[in-house]
Order: sequence, then structure tokens, then C-alpha cells
Amino acid sequence: MPAPPALTTHPPLRHRAKRPPRRPRAWWLAPVLASAVASVVASVVASVVVALPGLCAAATVVPTPGPAAPAAPRFSVHGLGPVLAGQTLAQAQAALREPLLADAPAAAPPTAASAAQATVSGCRYHHAAGQPGVRYAISQGVLSRVETRDPRYASLSGVAVGQPLAQARQAYGGRLVEQPHPYFDRGRLLLVHAADRRFALVMESNNDGRIITLRSGRLPDVQWLEGCS
Repeated sequence: MPAPPALTTHPPLRHRAKRPPRRPRAWWLAPVLASAVASVVASVVASVVVALPGLCAAATVVPTPGPAAPAAPRFSVHGLGPVLAGQTLAQAQAALREPLLADAPAAAPPTAASAAQATVSGCRYHHAAGQPGVRYAISQGVLSRVETRDPRYASLSGVAVGQPLAQARQAYGGRLVEQPHPYFDRGRLLLVHAADRRFALVMESNNDGRIITLRSGRLPDVQWLEGCS
């Protein structure tokens, strides 16, 4: 019998060990850069946090308003604010804290009624620079009445020039005395007397039912429609 073929043997396989991946040459820069970036970011964030309240406050600052203008004085049955009928010129000026200046003489000739009143009372109008639209009648050195046609001034009950007649009726109720107005067909002369009936608040309304004059002072001066003119 023929001999069997000889078995061929191979040398054993050698397994190569795996090498670890190679680090880049500048591998040491990565941690340094990361630390530097983190430091910069932290610094920027801290600066924003510190500055943010100030920025928000600056954005929401509301300008501080200046001192409020003093409220206009109110008409009572005795006068306007602290200025009262019966005060001397010096007392009225002290109450106003400013001088009362005499008005220039009227250009138009006075009527017979107003001329008679001026002769009897020695009346002359004065004004104060701090109260435009208000006239003070000084009779023989004493304040007899205060009057205005300016809507900026009102009575203690809130009635002002330009308001409807109904406003005065509602404000004063049964205290209000109404009389026909001699110069307006549908106008009214309205009076509110003081308790002693020596002083009064007087209002006039026109044909449109609107208050056109507001004045107060001693009787009978305050009732004169012509005033000192």
C-alpha cells in the first residue's frame, strides 16, 4: 500500500499587540485653551450680572417731577383765600404776600351809576401779579370785594366761571337766593349770604345759563353790578 501523504505543519500565528492611539503633538494645549475660555466666559458673565441691575435701573428711571404749582385760592362769602373783605390794604397785601397794584384808570367814561358809587365809596380796583384775572376793590383804604371772570378760580363749593347755572343750584341748594338779572333777559343774579348777612358770595349767569362772574365781599358793595368802573 502506498504511504499516506505527510501532513504539512504551519508555524503558530503571532498576535500583534494593539498600540494606543497617538496623541496629537499639541495635545497639552487643549486643557489650557479650555481653562482660558472658561475663565473668560466666567468673567464676562460676572460683569454682566454686576452691571445688569444698574442698566435696568437706568432704563426704568422716571424723571422726578418738580414742585407742584400751588392750588388756586377759593372764593368764600368773605373773600378769596386768605384775603378777606374788611381788611386794610396793608393787611390784604400781607395775606397775599405780595403788593396790590392799582389798576390804570378805565379809558371808557363811567356810567352815571358807577360814577355815583365811586364817589360815595372812593373805590378803585387793584390787582396782584400772582393772581391774574382777579380784581380787588379797595374802598377808602379797605377791601370791599374780590371778583373774577377767570375760570381758573372757583368757590369753596366748586362753582366756577363757565359752569352751568345748574351747578350753582346743586352746590348751594336752599342757601341760594336768585334774582332776575337786569342786563340779561334769561340771566340770573345769584347770592349766598353769610350767617350775619353782612357778606355774600355773588354769581351772575347769562342768557345761555352759564356763570360769567364770581365775586365776594361785604354788602352792599358786592351786589353792585358796576363795581368800581
